[in-house]
Amino acid sequence: MPQNIKGIIDKVNQSEVASIKSVVSGIIRVINDPKSTANDLIEVVEVDPPLMGKVLKVANSAYYSPVNKIGDLKHALVWIGLDTLKELALSQKVYDIFEGTKSINGYSRNGLWKHCVAVAKLSKMIFRKEFGEKGTNAYVAGLLHDIGIIVEDHFMSDEFKIIIGRASAEEKNLPVLEKEVFGFNHAEIGMTLTKSWGLPQELSVAIGYHHKPLLVEPSATRLTSTIYVSEILSQKCNTNYSDIAFGDDQLYTKCISTLGIDPNALNLILEDVRKELAAMHKQGLF
Repeated sequence: MPQNIKGIIDKVNQSEVASIKSVVSGIIRVINDPKSTANDLIEVVEVDPPLMGKVLKVANSAYYSPVNKIGDLKHALVWIGLDTLKELALSQKVYDIFEGTKSINGYSRNGLWKHCVAVAKLSKMIFRKEFGEKGTNAYVAGLLHDIGIIVEDHFMSDEFKIIIGRASAEEKNLPVLEKEVFGFNHAEIGMTLTKSWGLPQELSVAIGYHHKPLLVEPSATRLTSTIYVSEILSQKCNTNYSDIAFGDDQLYTKCISTLGIDPNALNLILEDVRKELAAMHKQGLF
């Protein structure tokens, strides 16, 4: 039965899921403010002791190989750098709402988390290697692009279970089935939710249109197309979150053309990200 998207977002924002809102919004504000400093980021993270503990635990892992034990965020900043610390803090906080072992009809929260991390890393790498930019917002958009699925999982679980089962059995596109059952899809949920959190419009649009990336304003095409391309590439990273096939080969080709990227360059990026994800997995971080 079609539901009211505003009603769903209101439920989300009154639940424990919204507990990530202030910290996530704060980190993204620091990321997007050119005048922000390392101290601004540290202040955001320090108000959340569990998050600070998680960040320091990862910073001390063999993945980052610190020479000496890292005991505080300033030390972590010196060792891993500001940009990495931003991404680490954001990912560790967002993980809070993906945490759990729930698995239905081939779908799992853990699989969805790995998928989102893969899309985030691929998107950032494309921006860095192809556009010569840091790609921080590309990382954020990739990490949050499927947050609407988590909302469906948490707040519309009965219908979501049916949709996942049908999508797999009927080999149908997930957003199409979501429209049939809910009246909106997970991308629209994600866009509406992140807008309600006050995130930059560029991010909300990329999240809302990641299944139809060429329907946005020209100024938003690069980010939305990058997220779409990264989502398709992520299927080659063994990070699928369900048995559902997704993606459109023609749209994928159009996005690559729109971005002006050589497919061979994407293969090199894919290989780099695969290695990074494998290293994270080996250290128990993924």
